[in-house]
Amino acid sequence: MNKKLEQKEKETIQHPLFGIKFRNWLKILEENHGIDTKYFARGTFITLASIFTGPIRYFFKLKYDQKINKLKIKKPPVIIIGHWRSGTSYLHELLSQDPQFCYVSLWHTMLPDSFLVLDRTKDFLSNFLPNKRPMDEIRVEADGPYEEEAALAVLFPYSFFHCLHFPRNAEQQYLKSIHFHGLNPEEMEHWKRIYLKFMKTVTFANNRKRLLLKNPANTTRIKTLLEIFPDAHFIHIYRNPYKVYFSTIKMRNKVLSKLALQNASKKDIEDQVIRNYIRVMESFFEQKKLIPKQRFVEIKYEELVSDPIKEVKKIYSHLKLPGFKNALPQIKKYLDRQKDYKTNVYKIEEKTLKHIYDNWKFTIDLWKYKPPK
Repeated sequence: MNKKLEQKEKETIQHPLFGIKFRNWLKILEENHGIDTKYFARGTFITLASIFTGPIRYFFKLKYDQKINKLKIKKPPVIIIGHWRSGTSYLHELLSQDPQFCYVSLWHTMLPDSFLVLDRTKDFLSNFLPNKRPMDEIRVEADGPYEEEAALAVLFPYSFFHCLHFPRNAEQQYLKSIHFHGLNPEEMEHWKRIYLKFMKTVTFANNRKRLLLKNPANTTRIKTLLEIFPDAHFIHIYRNPYKVYFSTIKMRNKVLSKLALQNASKKDIEDQVIRNYIRVMESFFEQKKLIPKQRFVEIKYEELVSDPIKEVKKIYSHLKLPGFKNALPQIKKYLDRQKDYKTNVYKIEEKTLKHIYDNWKFTIDLWKYKPPK
């Protein structure tokens, strides 16, 4: 890509919040103390798009609300959890090849409360998306598996994605959206209603197939998710924490060029990554005790990459999921398409490795990882 195209891509005003309710947009601006002048065009784009899509949301409500509210999610969801950059997306893509599952797609998250009435415009609206994910160059497809956190950013004032949209307010957004710290009982019930409604909408759109969900933010929400889905199954995936650190830093910095509405400090981001990993993993270790053993399985990213069929079979066997033989041909086709994909390589300084170990040794020692060479 030449420099002019790179510059144009960096300066795009298109933004995934374009489908937000105008009232929600005003609330989010108030909560996060507005946007910076540099991002005024992006903010204007979101504002105008929000107003324009208002009638579409109203039509969606009239046509589908009653049907969706009556729907019962009878099959317990399978929920993939794990810290960001631990392989959750790869595992999600892999398992989504099984035709028994449905999943939240990128398209669903763009217009979470109106996508059913806009399917014919999907190709056009997909132009508002980059061709590849900025953190790892994986191709972006509107119908591909995605995390519901992006939809929550459109539907609710607090979402991990708002840490990326409003980096100056990232700490408050992180605490409220990931750990629910500071949310009162009414706000918590509102979050659960919104989450369940969106899950029902996706299920309705997919002929009531079983939900396969992936969202790193859910790694700390096990208790709440079990209140919504008492029989949910969980898959936790973990990866070498040293590589998680470098990959997460890269993700945060590169995504800001696409999503930020405020200026960000690289030092603040590095501090947040260190601090948030500790809080996420400590919360996970405490909450995973709530999941019955027969409904929880844990896998190692490196083993999944080394022998994906073996690890997927392990998941199906432990969780007693049907359909492995039926899914296998599609899984193999997916793996064949991905055979040329290469992971990122990072330049490593000794002081950085020491910094990571000093802070994250509780997982590094537990999982017996060594610094990457």
